[in-house]
Amino acid sequence: MRTNSSDKGHVVVGKDELIHQIAAKAGMNLKETSKVIDAFTEVVREGVAKGYEVRLMGFGTWNLRDVAPRRVKSIRGGDQIIIPARKRVGFSVGAVLSQAAQGHTADNADNKVKPSPFEAKLRQNSSIAAH
Repeated sequence: MRTNSSDKGHVVVGKDELIHQIAAKAGMNLKETSKVIDAFTEVVREGVAKGYEVRLMGFGTWNLRDVAPRRVKSIRGGDQIIIPARKRVGFSVGAVLSQAAQGHTADNADNKVKPSPFEAKLRQNSSIAAH
C-alpha cells in the first residue's frame, strides 16, 4: 500500500507493502512475513516499555528518553502552565541506515529478487519525473 502526501514525490510505504517486499527478499510467504513483522514490533514495543535499549546493529536503536517539565504560555488565557515531565520513545539512526539516506547503498550482487509491484511503479514514476 502506497500513500502519497501533499509533498511532491514523498512516498509512504505502509505495513502491507513492507510485508510484500520482505516476503520477496526473504523467500517467505506473506502470512509468515506478517507474523515476523508483528513479532518484531511486539518485541521492540515490550523492550522499550520495560526501559530497555533495543538495538538493531546498522539500522538503529529504540529507547525511552526523559523529557523535562517545562513552562509554557496557555493559549486559553495566557497564564503560565507547567507541562509535567514525561517519557518518550527515541530512535537513533544506525550507520547503515544513515548512509542509505545519504544515497550510499551497498549493492548486493547476490540479491536478484524481482522488484515488488510497488518498487516497479516507484522506479517508473522516478524515471518519468526525471525527464
